[in-house]
Amino acid sequence: MHGLGAPRPAIHLANEPGYPTVTAEWERIHQDKSMIVRLGKGTTESMATTANTPGQHGQSHVTLQSIAEQANVHVSTVSRALDPNPTRPVSAETVEKVRAIARKLGYDPNPWARSLRTNRTRTLGLVIPRLVDNVLTVIFEAAESTALRLGYQAITVSTGDDPARTRNGLRVLRERRVDGLIVATAHLNDPTIDDLTERNMAFVLLNRGNGTHPCYRADDELGAYLATRHLLERGHHRIAHVAGIRGTSTAADRRAGYLRALNSAGIAEDGSLILDSELGIDSGIESGRALLTRAGAPTAIFAANDYIAIGLMAAARDLGLRVPEDVAIVGYNDTRIGEALWVPLTSVSIPLTAMGTRAVESLIDLIEGRPIESEVFTPQLRVRASSEYRRGPSLLGDSRS
Repeated sequence: MHGLGAPRPAIHLANEPGYPTVTAEWERIHQDKSMIVRLGKGTTESMATTANTPGQHGQSHVTLQSIAEQANVHVSTVSRALDPNPTRPVSAETVEKVRAIARKLGYDPNPWARSLRTNRTRTLGLVIPRLVDNVLTVIFEAAESTALRLGYQAITVSTGDDPARTRNGLRVLRERRVDGLIVATAHLNDPTIDDLTERNMAFVLLNRGNGTHPCYRADDELGAYLATRHLLERGHHRIAHVAGIRGTSTAADRRAGYLRALNSAGIAEDGSLILDSELGIDSGIESGRALLTRAGAPTAIFAANDYIAIGLMAAARDLGLRVPEDVAIVGYNDTRIGEALWVPLTSVSIPLTAMGTRAVESLIDLIEGRPIESEVFTPQLRVRASSEYRRGPSLLGDSRS
């Protein structure tokens, strides 16, 4: 172990101004001789039982020991009483007494010191493609609130779905010593996931799976099947699919569901009606122009998400086409903005809040040594005006919608 006088290696956190480096924390502890004088024990234990830095007026530190003396209990009892998830139970009366004294003394626990004692930081890393996506925002808010409820903090990294940014984000989170990771950026055959396994990191996948590791996702194959089947029931037989980012499980599963529905109606796959794309509105506009200006244009389009669908609707409008009379459009994820459009958007709804909640709950189970299993959530189709126009008789032999 290093002595207190030895230099400490810093962990520099990229693009995180104001966040203390490990070196800064060691230096603060090194300069505070009162910790060692009070406890007279090893460095790690001294750090782990101390909180607060002196204020401008020179107040002394508030330690677990000083709380224990006033509460007339052992310092380990104070530690467990202040821990939201203690390893051993403490009576409610003792917890109330200890916490009241801690509040009175102005005790402010030091997360770095606690992490040295427990080898836990009680933080989780959440890696997502983008923060501006309403779908991911809903998932993040559910994940963050669940983490807080269970005594953890969530740190988010947005990667733009760029592999280099993803690797850098994961490095930053490892340097922050997060206890576990929720990864919503996985691609099929993704080497970054293999790297996490080799590093023995606790992690789960969210929204996108890879078929190997624990994942909390919607049944996207079923959702796409329901969307395409709905269009077949409305009499459409030239149905295009704007499929999203190739190489992700969400895109692969939605493409598979789209093709299964076509096959159920006896319609052969037409590769010219399937376009890969990015996931934003501009990609929808570009795809819409390509599909709707070609010979043999589709009469219906199933989009991989609502933002693509909105872009498709904008392209149709610019081309003088009516939705749904000239072209029906169905989205995915059932965002609030899609429901509020000038022509409300038919979309596949997935339980985003439940997915985020269960991912965090399961990750914490994994961190704390409990077994976990993947979960697949059932989607539902929300039919609205963008697809309600009946083009002709159902191609499935019935008139269900």
